[in-house]
Amino acid sequence: MILERERPAARPDARATSLGHRDDIQGLRAVAVLLVALGHAGIRFLRGGFVGVDVFFVLSGFLITGLLIAGAEKRGFVSLREFYARRAKRILPAAALTLIVTDIAAYRLLNFVRAKQPIQDSIWAAFFSANVQFARQGVDYFARSQPPSPIQHYWSLAVEEQFYLVWPVLLSVVLVGIAVRRRRRPSDRSPGAPAERAFSERRLALVIIVASLGSLAWSIYYTHRTPAAAYFATLARAWELGLGAALAIGASRFAHLSDRARAVMGWAGVAAIGLAAVLFADTTPFPGSWALLPTVGTALVIAAGIGNERSPRGVGAQLARAPLRYVGDRSYAFYLWHWPVLLIAASYAGHTLSLGPNLLLLGGAFVLSIASYALVENPIRRAPLRRPVRASAVLWGTTVALVVLVAVLDLRSIDQKVLLKHATPVGAIPTLAPPVEASPGAPRALPAVIAAVQAARQGSPIPGSLEPSIDRLLSDRYHPPSPDCVADHDEPKIKQVCPLLEAGSSRTLVVFGDSHAAEWMPAILWAASQDGWKVIPLIELGCIPSRYANVCAPFVEWAEREVASLHPDAVLVGARLTVGTPKQRADSVSGLGALATAMRPLAPDVVLIGDPPAQAGQPTDCLLTRGATLQTCISTLTDDQLSVYRDAAGAVTAAGAAFIDTMGWFCFENQCPMIVGHAIAYRDNQHISTTYALELRQLFRDAFTQALTA
Repeated sequence: MILERERPAARPDARATSLGHRDDIQGLRAVAVLLVALGHAGIRFLRGGFVGVDVFFVLSGFLITGLLIAGAEKRGFVSLREFYARRAKRILPAAALTLIVTDIAAYRLLNFVRAKQPIQDSIWAAFFSANVQFARQGVDYFARSQPPSPIQHYWSLAVEEQFYLVWPVLLSVVLVGIAVRRRRRPSDRSPGAPAERAFSERRLALVIIVASLGSLAWSIYYTHRTPAAAYFATLARAWELGLGAALAIGASRFAHLSDRARAVMGWAGVAAIGLAAVLFADTTPFPGSWALLPTVGTALVIAAGIGNERSPRGVGAQLARAPLRYVGDRSYAFYLWHWPVLLIAASYAGHTLSLGPNLLLLGGAFVLSIASYALVENPIRRAPLRRPVRASAVLWGTTVALVVLVAVLDLRSIDQKVLLKHATPVGAIPTLAPPVEASPGAPRALPAVIAAVQAARQGSPIPGSLEPSIDRLLSDRYHPPSPDCVADHDEPKIKQVCPLLEAGSSRTLVVFGDSHAAEWMPAILWAASQDGWKVIPLIELGCIPSRYANVCAPFVEWAEREVASLHPDAVLVGARLTVGTPKQRADSVSGLGALATAMRPLAPDVVLIGDPPAQAGQPTDCLLTRGATLQTCISTLTDDQLSVYRDAAGAVTAAGAAFIDTMGWFCFENQCPMIVGHAIAYRDNQHISTTYALELRQLFRDAFTQALTA
């Protein structure tokens, strides 16, 4: 405030300068979108390129708030009709065009399971609620193992639009209060009076600072508690837009900085953004407190350019160069196009693409950006705005209707494909015959598995009727009676003990493990119901029950205490075997051995289920690939997979526990088919399907009973 009192005439100039077109901000837009796009393309040293979205949030809060304040100073009130109409012109046409083209491309180029995801997501995106959809998927452990949606980047647009549903209205309410106060003070009627403007700045600043601090506090807490959901949550992100808004409100405070101060602030801000992009990764708890680094850095760069973005020693002169300005002008379009181009190409190819092809794809996405900017985004944005309410209604109604219409037509066509492909149901789920020796000395394998491998070697086609049908495969997994019965390592919550099959049971069985224990629950519960077992699952998805899994130590310690207090008759352990580096394999084996040793004094019987070997690819993609056969959808065991399996069996039996050998239930002569008979054995590359687990239920019951008597 001292600055304004000493130089009252400078304030209007500072305000005008800060809110006018700034080439350095266009350059900063380019930096932000390039960080995001190049990070998505796979440049290793930009693993944290996702912070470019946070740069956009701060920029958006600064620019939009500045425009709102400028309009209010000109008219004496905030024109919500004009704001939302201009927002619709700026955002909707390009966003809707990208959604429609993405839906059509997904429908034409991807298999119907993979195409269905972005088409459904596009409806959420059309209503600017994509972040809600992706937050819901983010807290699903099994959904996180699937490829991301080509529409996923629309979550950031949803966050912005949800923020701007509230902030302009709140700003208007604050300014109305100021206007009322001015009417009650006839001694000072000038809208531009320094005292009144200073009061409005203080009041607006107080509102946005309090709201932003609350949002930041929630972001830190929510990121720690539920990181996958927090990443997409508007309340956890609102403070980033609020930071930009606060900077716009107090813009005049930075108008008279020295060139040296501007240089220090600007380069420090760029360094902060760069450090975040280089040092952060997918494992960084984000947003939370870590998001302060790129957002404060962005605020410093913006503040350094207020009043004079072309300081010769400042970063503004570099950001204002023509190539960066050119990219910055098209940054919104490029952001919209780059992600579906990369994702659809990778899904079409059936594997993750390397850096070279991804960079070529980014070049193609930028060409699309140039075209859509020139033909759609810019002409509509610059069109005269005569009737704001009508223009806004027409734009919102038309774009939403077009996106939904294309999506519904595509989904109906996909449903027809599903009906044609799976017209004949398989019927009741059978049980499989016991294992046999295919040849003297060979490992025992199920006759159905032997037949599946032999059919694959002959190049037999994929059976016409599969169970489950491929469109239901990803959902063919164990669903606990309550979500609280199974915890998720990435989404920590209060763990609950949920006894199952208590009625009439005489013995207690604890099932201890991760998702590789949960996949056996259908067979376990069937066997337990036949033999009078009460089942108590102690399961945390993503947490290997190993004494050496440090990140899962709290879960393992909690489960061990529960086992000690429950005094079960048996403990059944299911765990993923880590096939990675030699050290990771050794730790996986020794960790399970140590766990079996720790469990032996706590229960009369401890049994480990042999972990079925992982498939090389995703069954959904392989089975729907053009020209797919049983031969193309079979995996060959690697030496590492075999060694870690055998070593785990040895470590567990050496500790005095029993081991259920499941290898012959899935593989024969080192080959593991995705389809056994008419059953799809794997729901994804890591987990078996509930359908196949139920086919194995009698075999599992016999093997478990034998392990208890061994």
